[in-house]
Amino acid sequence: MRAIVFICVVLIGISGFYPIAEASPDNPVKAAFIRGGNLWMKEGELEKQLTKDGGASHPRWSHDGLWIAYMKATGQQSHEVWVYNSDTDRHVQAYGSSGTNLQWSPTTNILAFQDESVLNITDTGHMTENSFENVALGVNNYSWLPDGSGFLASSTAARLPDGWTHPMLYKIPVDAKMDDKKIKHFFTIPSELTKGDVMVLSIGTTIFKWSYDRKWIAFVVHPTASWSADSDMLCLLSSNGKKFIPLDEMLANSSWFQWAPVKTRLAYIQGGGRMALENKHLKVKELPALRSPTLTPEGYADGNFVWLNDDTITVSRTTESKWSSDTAERPLPVLVRLTLQSPVQHPITTPPAGFGDYAPAYLKASNKLGWIRSDRSKAYVMLGQTDGSGASTWISSLDTGSNYYEQWDWGEVLSWYEAG
Repeated sequence: MRAIVFICVVLIGISGFYPIAEASPDNPVKAAFIRGGNLWMKEGELEKQLTKDGGASHPRWSHDGLWIAYMKATGQQSHEVWVYNSDTDRHVQAYGSSGTNLQWSPTTNILAFQDESVLNITDTGHMTENSFENVALGVNNYSWLPDGSGFLASSTAARLPDGWTHPMLYKIPVDAKMDDKKIKHFFTIPSELTKGDVMVLSIGTTIFKWSYDRKWIAFVVHPTASWSADSDMLCLLSSNGKKFIPLDEMLANSSWFQWAPVKTRLAYIQGGGRMALENKHLKVKELPALRSPTLTPEGYADGNFVWLNDDTITVSRTTESKWSSDTAERPLPVLVRLTLQSPVQHPITTPPAGFGDYAPAYLKASNKLGWIRSDRSKAYVMLGQTDGSGASTWISSLDTGSNYYEQWDWGEVLSWYEAG
């Protein structure tokens, strides 16, 4: 294993509070975000409040940037599904019961979501109040197929007197309309998955992610709820369903595994244990290679990351630490840039004392890097060059996402969008 040199540098002008950043006027960056429980939108330098009655979360842009889907809390663990049209400035309630797992089609303005194990869709081309259609029952998790023709969905294993059944994967056309004959079995996940000395009982899955060439599908298989907080299994499945690989132990955090933009390389955060501040290592698996090199230096723990290109990653990294109930004792992350071919890794941000940098996002059209800066009680959005230079505050106030042992879900409060 090659040595990794972790160079600590101080970048002048990247710490502290800043004037508002300017996005390119030719290709302005857009974001939907949550402030004070309300949905807001920012495009370039124009910021607009979209709701006023609170309870908004999980903003999601449609593929063309015309619509924003979001959830609206109506009670404990209950969320209506709403959509907002940025051209007409109109909000429409798509689903009045409890909807979760909002996902737009990659090719059309059709929104999919779940109500427990029921998969539903809303076609914004025929939008009226509570306009939705049931697609399939018994869905544990799902993702759109890359061509938008339907879904890859998982079922949950069931406990029978003689043991657990297997979770199954199915291909479901978008027009299934609860017709079992249209739904095709795709793959049966083994009931137990083993990698080294780690064994995971297969109960359900995360969402699914395809490699750029569409030949491989990555997802995490998780056991029962209490066990899944500490140990799950990242898996690879060939797109023809013929080759299945239990790859490595990691947590069931869908933002912690991502394919490279073009090459068949999967980056992920390896390691068990619910604490995000220890035993979390950035690794890259390149198919068909057998090994997955670890890119995290000893003494550090990694979290959310983003590919800038097929060879470069920016990751949110902190000093490794045992858990403390005192938040002041927990270290905060900085952003680090690394290149797969080089042993040198550079911190590119220096947040002010008491703040950390989270959730890097690469904005390809404008060649910018966005991220969230937070002290765990307040947050704002930064925008700068891909090397961290020229960074400024772009959104001055942002609600904080949920936090589970320092695993922050910033997707609850922020969604980026760029055309092209």
